[in-house]
Amino acid sequence: MKFIYKNILVFTIALIPYGIIAKTWPDLESEKEVKIYGSERSAKFTASNIFYDIENWTDHYSVKALGFYRYYDYPKAKTKSVFPFYYDIQSKSDNRQYKRIFNVNLTKEKDSVDQSVYPFIFWGKDTNSSYLTTIPFFFSNSNDTNSKIGFPVIPLLYYHNRNTSGENKNYYTRILTLMHLEVNERKGFHEFSFFPLVYYSKENYLFLPLLLYYQNQHSNNNEYWFGPIYNSNDKVKEERLFVAFPFLAYYRSPGKEFDLILPLYLNYSDSEEDYHINLLWYTKTNSANVNLATNDGNIYVDFDFGILYNLVGYSQRTKVLNGSVDPKKLKSTEIDNPKLVKKREFNRENSNSFIGYNFLFGIFSYERADSKRHIRLLPLAWFTWDEASEDNVVLLPPFFPIWLSYQSDDLEYKILFPLYGKQKDKNSDFRSYLLNVYLTEDLKENNRKERSYLWPLVNIYESDIDSGHRVLPFYVHRKLKKAEYSDSHTFTLFSVFKKRTGISSVSTEFLFWPIWISYDDQMSSQSVWEKSFWITPFFYRNMMPDRTRTNLLWFVDWEFYKDKDYSKYPKANFETNSNEEKLSHLLIFPFYKTSNSFSLIPLSFNYWHSDGFSTFTFFNYLKWEKTGHYYNFLYLVESENTESEYRFRSLGDLLWSFKREPSRINRMTILWLGYDDRSYKTIYNFFPIVRTADAGKEKSRLYGPFLYYLFDSEEENTELMIAGLGYYHNKTKSDNQYSTYILLGALYQEKTEIERGYVKRGSLWGWLWEYQTEDNGYEKFSILKLFSYAKETDGTKKIMGMSI
Repeated sequence: MKFIYKNILVFTIALIPYGIIAKTWPDLESEKEVKIYGSERSAKFTASNIFYDIENWTDHYSVKALGFYRYYDYPKAKTKSVFPFYYDIQSKSDNRQYKRIFNVNLTKEKDSVDQSVYPFIFWGKDTNSSYLTTIPFFFSNSNDTNSKIGFPVIPLLYYHNRNTSGENKNYYTRILTLMHLEVNERKGFHEFSFFPLVYYSKENYLFLPLLLYYQNQHSNNNEYWFGPIYNSNDKVKEERLFVAFPFLAYYRSPGKEFDLILPLYLNYSDSEEDYHINLLWYTKTNSANVNLATNDGNIYVDFDFGILYNLVGYSQRTKVLNGSVDPKKLKSTEIDNPKLVKKREFNRENSNSFIGYNFLFGIFSYERADSKRHIRLLPLAWFTWDEASEDNVVLLPPFFPIWLSYQSDDLEYKILFPLYGKQKDKNSDFRSYLLNVYLTEDLKENNRKERSYLWPLVNIYESDIDSGHRVLPFYVHRKLKKAEYSDSHTFTLFSVFKKRTGISSVSTEFLFWPIWISYDDQMSSQSVWEKSFWITPFFYRNMMPDRTRTNLLWFVDWEFYKDKDYSKYPKANFETNSNEEKLSHLLIFPFYKTSNSFSLIPLSFNYWHSDGFSTFTFFNYLKWEKTGHYYNFLYLVESENTESEYRFRSLGDLLWSFKREPSRINRMTILWLGYDDRSYKTIYNFFPIVRTADAGKEKSRLYGPFLYYLFDSEEENTELMIAGLGYYHNKTKSDNQYSTYILLGALYQEKTEIERGYVKRGSLWGWLWEYQTEDNGYEKFSILKLFSYAKETDGTKKIMGMSI
């Protein structure tokens, strides 16, 4: 009987959707395919007739009824089925199961579970992965390292990707291509941006371009920028910087500090030099302090006095009690010659006797520590000497020096406070008049000459390699010359201008604070130039020899280009050819246009060229060229025309299909009806009237609603009449085995098996009569399943199961 239904499926399979085809595992199915017949069958089946078969022997039990219901309980699996509505198979040795009810499917294998409502929805999961697909609108899949969500037909609307590899698990989402966000399982809401308004990264940065605001929050480095205000804190380098451009600056790092309030206050100190100027008179007006201090067992009285925050300052140390002396800590008795130093080598803390004066907030300072002396008139360097030295240092008067004079072969240092100061050695000559009203500096190195007025506010300098001038805090200009190029920099309170001129290249940059107006002009050695102008956030313009781009408020943008390469021509020639310009693109959000495209973001995208165009609009995609076209609407309607063929179909040929080549029509179907001529097979299908199929060495014919069916190949021959109900015949040509049924075997049946030369004949499925023979001498004849005669292989004869 199973041969009848097996071959009926051959010509009905085209009508059966994929969803009702059972999932199979060969190792589980193979045990059901073992054929039992003849003498073996008589021993293992307790009942066998046209209505049902019951098999029952060691670890094997099965029931088959009416050809539709089947139940198997075999060593490897249990199977239940009601064809074609229900099927269930479950392994006994491992976690495998497949179940189907109509087109709803469930598959379990090891740790994976797959389900579907064919052909629309598919979903499932495994130990480390899962997925969900609704064709053609939505998909999502995830595993240990990645997760994605999207809309295939409208990819710009929404996209989601989850990366879960290692400990760094990220979730990325994009909406309308404008908004991007990323979530980190450890850090939470981690990244976010909405073009062009905000860019945010947790523990990293926050950037608001339209407000000129930037914030950086790294674990070891914090930065803040808001227009002219900037603040940073580097915890690794222990550096802090605060700037309120151009008036206020504050900087601290190991061994260095800097404070500036233009033009009233300056404080600078490092390992070699220190400067302090204060015209604010803030913090204190006058003060006097007396303290006790100790050092190496000695006891001192320290006295400090100041007027108007060191407009005039005085400091003194006096020893009042000697302590024990450690020979290892005795001071060196070596006497240094008079010299210039950038930073003092001694102070009150490392002296036994100390007196110090400073005037005009440190512009003039004098210190006496034991036998050593310091004196300075800014911006001259510190002059230090030892009274015990034999050098002739003139200091008048000794208690409060106004005149100092020292001269040797290689050093000259003179001060007449507050009128004159001079510092001269073999390589330099520095002079000061009326404190810092007028200064001169001449250096032999690079022939440098420098002049200052009201130092450090006004300055002019020039040398063989550089030159410049300044008027603080309003203006700074400097030039630098090198063999390869020369630089020119100009700084004002609200602008920066830079220009570099090379052998064959020129670059110019300009920046205006705090609204960020910038200009950039670059010309390379190949005479290719580029200009950029930016007024943030309102206007941007970029110009090159072959293109010009302009942007307004981020959402309006256009660009023109030139086909001809003008890079080898001067600028003048280029600018006179403006009529050669062509539009590259134009953006007036959400409208976007180029020379060969137009889009309405995110609803419509259109592109064209000399040979055709393409468009994606409201889920419709069309690509047209001179050689053909391609059209797709959610795969419901699909049309394609090329030089070699034309296709028109729906749902991948399921609803309808048409295919044509230049010389012939290859395919023309609606559902299952139509004509299909493939390279290896030709099919005419007008079921239930006629269906024919011809291949190289096989053919099939179906006439009427299963009235007559024929299949013939090199391997077998099959004939059916009335869907096999009236007549069925199948023969395998290689082993000459065959099966024949008339009226499903009710009128007559004849069947062979390759083993033991088994042949079975009968009527009414053996109930009316049945005759079986085998090559080993086995014979059996029965009538109405009541009377039977059998001859066993050993020659034993039985009537109705009893030996005679």
